[in-house]
Amino acid sequence: MVIVVEDREEIAVVLDYSGRGLTKVPDRAFLFPDVHVDTVEGRHRRGLSRIKSVTVRLPLSVRQMDATSGGAITVTGPADWVHLDGRKGIKIEELTFGALTSRFGPIDVGRATGKVHLYTHGGKATLRADNPTQLLISTGGGDVEVSGQWDEDALDIREEGGKVTLRKG
Repeated sequence: MVIVVEDREEIAVVLDYSGRGLTKVPDRAFLFPDVHVDTVEGRHRRGLSRIKSVTVRLPLSVRQMDATSGGAITVTGPADWVHLDGRKGIKIEELTFGALTSRFGPIDVGRATGKVHLYTHGGKATLRADNPTQLLISTGGGDVEVSGQWDEDALDIREEGGKVTLRKG
């Protein structure tokens, strides 16, 4: 799943699929109701068809998102309030506030500010901190590498099975 936060007016969902038997059905992009709720047109898997990838294009005005994927999740553009759970990994360019969870795949955060909670269950995580106000790291089996700048009071590490490596600078 690819989530693109960009300068646009409406939400768009693009499905890449192969095979036959896809019928056009209404689908929804669910965001937190106090911010924005929109209904979009999508395609539904049916018969011998197979959906290969999902791309969600969001306007910059959308500040909250919740995404779960059995595959990997990639977010391009600034993300303010997210909860992402990618079974095979998460890659996000810029995160202001959010929780990231991955079962097996790696987590890669390009720039973290604000409040960030990082949970690993087996995959490796890399995070570049840019003075976050809170940085909670919980390792349930994966190793975490943090580089950049942060206040020691903002850092909360819970090593439960993985190792955390800190590199300031």
